[in-house]
Amino acid sequence: MSVFLIYDSEEWSNFMIFQYLKEKNISITGINLEKDYFDLNKVLRCKMIVNRVFPSSLQRGHLNAYKKAGPLFKKIFTDKIFMLNSYEAFLNDFSKKRAHSILKKNGLPVPEIYNIDLLKNSCIDFPLITKPDCSGRSKNTFIINNSDDLKNIKRIESSEMILQKFIYPELGFTTRIEILGSEPMIVLKRFINEDGMSSYHSQSKYEIYENIDSKIIDASLKALKILNIEMGSLDIIEKKNGEFYIIDVNATSNFSKDNIQFLKFDPIKKFSDYIYRRYSEILL
Repeated sequence: MSVFLIYDSEEWSNFMIFQYLKEKNISITGINLEKDYFDLNKVLRCKMIVNRVFPSSLQRGHLNAYKKAGPLFKKIFTDKIFMLNSYEAFLNDFSKKRAHSILKKNGLPVPEIYNIDLLKNSCIDFPLITKPDCSGRSKNTFIINNSDDLKNIKRIESSEMILQKFIYPELGFTTRIEILGSEPMIVLKRFINEDGMSSYHSQSKYEIYENIDSKIIDASLKALKILNIEMGSLDIIEKKNGEFYIIDVNATSNFSKDNIQFLKFDPIKKFSDYIYRRYSEILL
């Protein structure tokens, strides 16, 4: 049985998933949607797809992959081919509004998203944060503290942007929870930079998060289950009073090689082992 690994860029994580699965004697084919030709009929005859197309593909210049992913994954879904993560997970990964609406409807704590028309109202409750509806890696994400900041961000008028209540990280960090299936793989503290935000790509410092409140883990597991995400991560802001908010959800988590020494394990190997487990279950 063949497996297709579909991705948007030649990153270390994608290369290593391919290598690890190949070592397990899986017949695997990699497709870089940005540049590779592929036979759709062959893809539709396989038994399993692994989706590694990141929602940041558009901001990172992978326009072809961004445009091709949606129609291709919809066809895979229509033809009932198993995809990890699912087509529904892909849709939730590629629209923060969609994921936010689902989580809010199910009673999970998320910051309010406002209509862009709020910007025309003189009585705006700052601070706010603006980001593309489809994005990742903190691309084009800005904190709006006051009306002067607002004037400097012309792109906020675009319907492709969202406007959200900014939850100040009172503890000095955001919480990143990586989940495989129904178990947390790792929980991290990602500390805030001078710009008030935190991300790997802005060189935020990380720390292993010990003894996190179990209610946060429970809410995270529930959120991914509702969004139909098997392999994913959540970014959470905790407050001093014990409240917390899910500020972002990802169905395509990424790691780089330099993470291994810090984590003391290879997260991509764990990803690959989980993919292989799901592959084996399909064979049964």
